Amino acid sequence: MELTVLGAGTCVPVEGYSPAGYVLRRAEEVVLIDAGPGTLARLERVGIRYRDLKLVLFTHLHPDHTLDLVTLLQANNATPGWKRSESLQVAGPRGMRRFLERLYQVFEGIAPEAYEIRVDELAESQHDIGGWHLATGLTGHTPNSLAYRVEAEGRTVVFSGDAAAVEPLARLAQGADLLVCECSFPQGWPTSDHLTAGQAGQAAQAAGVKRLLLTHLYPPALAQDPARQAQAIFTGKVDLARDGYTTDV
Repeated sequence: MELTVLGAGTCVPVEGYSPAGYVLRRAEEVVLIDAGPGTLARLERVGIRYRDLKLVLFTHLHPDHTLDLVTLLQANNATPGWKRSESLQVAGPRGMRRFLERLYQVFEGIAPEAYEIRVDELAESQHDIGGWHLATGLTGHTPNSLAYRVEAEGRTVVFSGDAAAVEPLARLAQGADLLVCECSFPQGWPTSDHLTAGQAGQAAQAAGVKRLLLTHLYPPALAQDPARQAQAIFTGKVDLARDGYTTDV
């Protein structure tokens, strides 16, 4: 599998750290995880066409993780010379169907016209969706926020989404090859709905993962050295994500 970070930042505008978006590729198959503002343009930049997307996963429903879903739905109907006919599978937390219905009400013309959207609402369980084997767990960021464990080709990558609870994330990430973990704030920063660099390191160490990739970085985290802070706890390899970061899993 190959991972590309399309957005390593948050809702706060920072050059090189756009809102959340990630894509996994294996052979000719891709899965998009989260779609913050501008994700589709960055997806095209790495050679993946939005019209080829078959599966999109959402960790939770905050705007910095979902706004380009609106763009995708509009493009599926309104691209000159092309209209989507193949079904699109969307998976996310409980409330995903209602969220889509409300988007249709707010944004005229985005409801599917010539294709079907298949929606899966997930909690803590295992799933085979769109040819991908997934396990999900709750993260504590919101009541329904999800982390995803994706297994393919004998490798495992875990996406924390936005998280506040270390222990559930560590359980989901046990033995993973790569943990893509939110690191909203530096060590010692007061927060109840995100992780600090130290907590990301704790989750990685408790899970025994091989590598830790820190992402979802607010300016206070970027102003310090979150990789060093995480590495004070996690004994494996730590990298700092940035828009366009690509790695084999």
